[in-house]
Amino acid sequence: MISAISHSTSLDQAKLLQLFIVFVLFVSVLVIEFSMVAGLLDVRAGLILLMLMTIAAVFCGLWSRYHRTAFLETKDEHQTAVASLADFATDMFWETDTHGFVIGAGGRLMEGLVSHPRELIGQHYLSIVHLEEREMKRMQAALNAQEPYSDIQSIFRDRDDRIFYISLSATPTFDKDGLITGYLGVGTNVTDRVISARKLKHMAEHDMLTGLANRYRFSDQIKDDLRTADTTGCLSLLALDLDGFKAINDELGHQAGDALLNLVGKRLRSLVRSNDWAARMGGDEFVVVSRGVKNPMEACLLAARLSAKLSQPYRIGGALVEVTASIGIACAPMHASDADDVMKCADLAMYQAKADGRNCYRLFEPSTQTDTLSP
Repeated sequence: MISAISHSTSLDQAKLLQLFIVFVLFVSVLVIEFSMVAGLLDVRAGLILLMLMTIAAVFCGLWSRYHRTAFLETKDEHQTAVASLADFATDMFWETDTHGFVIGAGGRLMEGLVSHPRELIGQHYLSIVHLEEREMKRMQAALNAQEPYSDIQSIFRDRDDRIFYISLSATPTFDKDGLITGYLGVGTNVTDRVISARKLKHMAEHDMLTGLANRYRFSDQIKDDLRTADTTGCLSLLALDLDGFKAINDELGHQAGDALLNLVGKRLRSLVRSNDWAARMGGDEFVVVSRGVKNPMEACLLAARLSAKLSQPYRIGGALVEVTASIGIACAPMHASDADDVMKCADLAMYQAKADGRNCYRLFEPSTQTDTLSP
């Protein structure tokens, strides 16, 4: 049981015991007096018994008073500790017992997350907070070592299902003998900070014009995908270069060129599967990465769909603009296993598509291009 309930139960038991002792003493006095009146007990023995009963009553009274005073002191210490948290933790604060059950909770944000903090009393702490695996390991390590922890990022949802990111920090509490009695903790609302950091990360990893991954993101993600290519199946990389984009950009202006690139990015997103992704490498160069491809033929079918979709006219302002794409295909680990080499294979295949008349796709041919790869 949680310590708050245990204290209350102990006090109730002490009161019941005190009443029972008083009742026994009262009955005993009546029995002694009746025995003396009835002659069943001489006066001297009766007085001795009465004196012993009086001493017992005084002892029980002192014991009960001591027990109540100790309880009140413990209760005051508990309330003082929790109150001290409320002074500087306006978002959230809590206290748990040695087993991790909540014995106190409050704070301005806490009151917005639940109907009333009393709902949390008696619940286990780890059943309330929601942590990602890395954060859970950090907290568990601190709890196992009975050490403080700080800035553990957790996720909470309020009654309207809005998400809040809360930074949790706590320190263990100890009794006078140095034994741990629980944890006192605070939570700080860092939702704005987390959202801002994610926006900055997204901006750093995505092309602002098309919303696709940029070259920086591509370099990191392709390495992760290649590490799992052997276990998840073939990974195909399609390198795309728009045919005649420079002429359109020169004739209609850079604003029209940017609008065209944006529309190309939308068409790529509409064609890739949920397991695939696309990136803009710069200028009019794009890549599409398809995971879990069964064989090169499946990659060629995707390239055919991309070629057909991208060659359809684009409406920019009041004009219809046509552009096509030359596509080169490379597969890992079939053609290469290194990120740079896979990209080089796809580029070589794309150059072959351009040499063969553009508006088509070509699969990398190892027999004619292996001499150009890195050792």
